[in-house]
Amino acid sequence: MQRLVFYSDQLGAANQQMDGYLLQLLGITATRIGYISSSSDPKRQYFTAKQEYYQQYGLELTLYIELDVAYKPDLLDSLFACDAIHLSGGNTYYFLYWLQQRGLMERLQHYAHNQGVLIGISAGAIMMTPEVASAHLCGDVPYTPLTNSQGLGLVDFAFVPHIQDTPEESARMQAYANHQQRVLYGCHDGDGIVVTGETVTLVGNVVSMTPKKT
Repeated sequence: MQRLVFYSDQLGAANQQMDGYLLQLLGITATRIGYISSSSDPKRQYFTAKQEYYQQYGLELTLYIELDVAYKPDLLDSLFACDAIHLSGGNTYYFLYWLQQRGLMERLQHYAHNQGVLIGISAGAIMMTPEVASAHLCGDVPYTPLTNSQGLGLVDFAFVPHIQDTPEESARMQAYANHQQRVLYGCHDGDGIVVTGETVTLVGNVVSMTPKKT
């Protein structure tokens, strides 16, 4: 059974409701979380911040994996033995490119279907959807070497983080939903989505765009 957590961001108190859902999914015995970085983090600045975030709940972020510069394939077995895997924020297109280059798409899909919890933050959350073109709605710049924009396809909806509720943004979101003929969920920071099996729970003031047939 899939257990997926889509965060718009993961920065502070506004995420307490989302964090509560995550803790329920993990249960009291799960403590080890692996981390896949969207790009190189040589000083471990972002990783350390996430370690502190999870420590407040007694969770251990124990393993750091980067895909582009300091890739260590010998750590992958330990990563996929974790109770949960954290897919970090960053540039969605760059992140997807390197997941594809390292041959990790199918392994992540298997993990999500059969093993642990996948936690996606912003770009990491977009990665779990059928395709990642919604990333342009929140300002991600395409990465030219990426030629296949298919995501992990763990859900049938699209996702966009960091929404601001402007008329222009709403129009772009509706146009995307219409073009893709797919429901698009937009999340403000602090909002999110939790998927447990076939159940989709919208947390916070999530905006839903239903495609209109043309």
